[in-house]
Amino acid sequence: MHCNKLHINMSKCCYIHFKPRHHKQPDDEVSNHLLIDNFPIKRVSSTKFLGVVIDEDLSWDAHLTALRRKLGHASSTLYKIRDNVPIYLRKELYHTLFESHLTYCISVWGGAPLYKTSKIWTSQKRCLRILFGDKEAFLDKFRTAARARPIGNQLLGEDFYRKEHTKPLFNGHDILALRNLYIYHSYMELFKILKLRDPMTMFEQFKISHRKPTLLINEAPAENFVSRSIKIWNLITPKLKICDFSHKISSTKKRLKSALLKLQNSNDPVTWMTYDFDIGNILAV
Repeated sequence: MHCNKLHINMSKCCYIHFKPRHHKQPDDEVSNHLLIDNFPIKRVSSTKFLGVVIDEDLSWDAHLTALRRKLGHASSTLYKIRDNVPIYLRKELYHTLFESHLTYCISVWGGAPLYKTSKIWTSQKRCLRILFGDKEAFLDKFRTAARARPIGNQLLGEDFYRKEHTKPLFNGHDILALRNLYIYHSYMELFKILKLRDPMTMFEQFKISHRKPTLLINEAPAENFVSRSIKIWNLITPKLKICDFSHKISSTKKRLKSALLKLQNSNDPVTWMTYDFDIGNILAV
């Protein structure tokens, strides 16, 4: 560091002690005390690294909380400018101001349990209602006083408070839902790694079968990007009829997105179902 005339800002440095999630033993503050040039480095439970909040349990709770807050700000911005933007530009605004934050490093945290990502999924549906929902039908509910309605309609029931279904909005504008976005980005990142062999350190994490050049072997299943992306790869690749890595990245993107949109729209046209995200039933394209 001194030879290269580099200087570290010690006040911005911190460290995390990663430990098993169910580790209940008290930490030894003396043994975990870290010094650099006799300057104490503070210990934190979570910190931001390249835009991703990493916590000591690797549970992604801190990142999902920060992401939900960021998506809320994006939705509020879109709500304010919605009426001043033509309809044909709203989809571009969605991709620019909302989905760009939503999909950042989604292949890393997107595999978290559904009960953790459910609030992110709610934020995405809220954004779709803001941009493409029936605003007039929503406002019309509150334009008439209760006493001015017919006797049978004065008491507001479940129908009054029921929100607009978002599945027609997703499928009508060819927008992938959160879980399908995770599948899309995980598959494409793995495709680029295998095709370009870059970065080499990531390429070496994957073992290609000798029987089939596009079949990956998952030797040690785990809850990480390598294991999850291998599972997604082996399920989708035969449906896309990819026999080698000579396919262009751009054409593969289009085919994969088209297949996921067909899967997303293949069941009930109004209600979201688990089959909408089951890549085992993805349609061949």
